[in-house]
Amino acid sequence: MRGKKTYLLLAALLPLSLLTKANGDNGNRKSTEPVLQGCVSDAATKKPVQGVTISISTSKGQEKKEFTTDAAGNFKVPQMPVGEVIIILEKKGYKTTRREGIIIKEGVSLKMAFDMTNIVVEDESDVFHPFLRMMEG
Repeated sequence: MRGKKTYLLLAALLPLSLLTKANGDNGNRKSTEPVLQGCVSDAATKKPVQGVTISISTSKGQEKKEFTTDAAGNFKVPQMPVGEVIIILEKKGYKTTRREGIIIKEGVSLKMAFDMTNIVVEDESDVFHPFLRMMEG
């Protein structure tokens, strides 16, 4: 009877040990989970904003990465260096948003939400474009 219990225990533990070995690789493999992820929405309507260019750079300017939001306003940054980063969001028709002092920690996934403010042009004379200038004069 003791032999059956041993085989039963081994049969239960073997798949778990194989699964752990395949996924973990003893901690030597980098995680593919995003270190930084988030959503960008319009400040007034709270609707997601697609096509926002997100520039992420280290505070010392050593490394810079750019990403774009998808149709749902989401973005994912797979790997960033540990330390302080600066995030800049840009899209035509919106004010540029800048966030400094964001700390990326090893093994920690950071989720952020950004609201972008629409640029309102009240007077058309405030807009300068070379083609408009040629049409006037």
